[in-house]
Amino acid sequence: MKKRVCGIILIISIFMTFVPYIYAATVVDSGTCGDNATWSLNSSGTLTISGTGEIYDGYGENSEQPWYNLKDNIKSVVINYGITNIPFAAFRDFQNITSISLSNSIERIELGAFINCTKLSDVSIPDSCKYLANDAFARTKWYNNQPNGVVYCGNFLYTYKGTMPSNTSINVKNGTIGICGGFYNESNLVSVTFPNTLEYIDNRAFSYCTGLTSITLPKNLKNIGTEAFSNCQNLKNITLPDNVEYIGRLAFSDTAWYNNQSNGLVYLNNWLLTLKGDTIKQANTITVKNNTIGIAVNAFGDDEYYIYDELGDGAHASTINLPNSIKYINDDAFSKCRYLTKINIPDGVETLNCFSHCKSLASINIPDSVKTLGGFYDTALTNITIPPNVTEIMQSAFLSCTSLKELSIPVSVTKIDNGAFDGCTTLTDVYYSGTKEQWDNINIDTRYDSNAPLLNATIHFAKEITNKPVITSSQVTKTNNTYTFNVNVSDVTSDCELIVVLYKNGKVANVKTTTLTSNATNNKTLNLTATNADSAKIFIWDSLKNMIPLCNAVTKNL
Repeated sequence: MKKRVCGIILIISIFMTFVPYIYAATVVDSGTCGDNATWSLNSSGTLTISGTGEIYDGYGENSEQPWYNLKDNIKSVVINYGITNIPFAAFRDFQNITSISLSNSIERIELGAFINCTKLSDVSIPDSCKYLANDAFARTKWYNNQPNGVVYCGNFLYTYKGTMPSNTSINVKNGTIGICGGFYNESNLVSVTFPNTLEYIDNRAFSYCTGLTSITLPKNLKNIGTEAFSNCQNLKNITLPDNVEYIGRLAFSDTAWYNNQSNGLVYLNNWLLTLKGDTIKQANTITVKNNTIGIAVNAFGDDEYYIYDELGDGAHASTINLPNSIKYINDDAFSKCRYLTKINIPDGVETLNCFSHCKSLASINIPDSVKTLGGFYDTALTNITIPPNVTEIMQSAFLSCTSLKELSIPVSVTKIDNGAFDGCTTLTDVYYSGTKEQWDNINIDTRYDSNAPLLNATIHFAKEITNKPVITSSQVTKTNNTYTFNVNVSDVTSDCELIVVLYKNGKVANVKTTTLTSNATNNKTLNLTATNADSAKIFIWDSLKNMIPLCNAVTKNL
């Protein structure tokens, strides 16, 4: 009997050991959702997104993500560390989601990301998040449980809930970095005090707040959204700080301040906001005044038909002159300037995404300062040289550029977004400043074959160097703060560059370059000065423009 009991206990123990495996959740579906992002759904209803970087925007009329057809089975969402965004409407109408877990790598949560997730009751925004859009959590259980009044979500003022009392003044709490919206048409709001921590005010956040008469925007504010203060008809005084980098379309339209501005170019502080009146819009040449640092979204564009590609006209100017003080040219600044043929882009501008539907623009010089490039949709460009510091060619950058035949791409480009060259039906030749191996490492979005014209063109690579130079010897001596390098290089079969870099505590202290001449004796002496440099590196590149290494760098400890 005792043995029988022991046997039963043993069987039960063995069974219990395997219970977790019998009932463990299993993966029922999975796939990719970004360049380096994957998703999986298990049998318990948990959707997990892992990897690094961004999740792709959705596709189709519902902005569908690849898990869209499984939405009735999804009960919780886990975003693992490394993922940086939640795109527009990613989980819209997922009415069985009860919880979400967002890692401390999330930087952006876009419009309507979790809208109408009616069972979602707990929302916690990580400190890494720098942007939370309006209506990201609208019609969720979390929102419904918030008390009336100002509603905060993490470091963001999310909205105002309920009926606002007459003559309301609001002091936005210190530490708030963004205002998502929620004050639209609040005519009882008479004043707002912003903290210096505030970095952005989202689209239409204070539109139609007719009780506002004066606003002082805080010194660290960088971004003002579309129509942020539009139709505040009694708003007479606006103080704009010097650090603003982005002003959305019609941000201050139909305010008392705007209505008091004379026809012509309308400025606020050191920003050009828009063109007012028919005379300036019909002018053949427009010159922006000196000391202007920014041009707002759609400043020269068409407001009435802004969202319709083929309707409306922007400014009729064929020539636009910009001062060298310009740092920021915001999205679509020159959209639908259909007669524009000549414009100068000042050095210092880093993002350029502003020339869509400029149907007469056949050529343009882009300064080396530009790092992110887009916004040439439906222009007359026949060829273009992308400058050497561009790292990303944006979505739809050259969409429907049907005259574009030749393109030069620098080795600095690491990403070419969805649809960048879609519809470039005459593109035949692409000149790439790097090697085929480097070209193959560029992250080119191939979804929906939207970059097929680029990939079907003939790619001309920089000349491959088969006989590469060799640093045969290198010596360094120090006199006071001067370091003298004697470097001997052999097998130089084509001109290239010798670079010596001094470092101190891991930071560059000084750099000197010299050209190595093909089929010549290349014994070079370079003198560099620095205080207490601790190391040096010697490089050989094909050129200072392409920066293709031709041999292993030599490191010297000083």
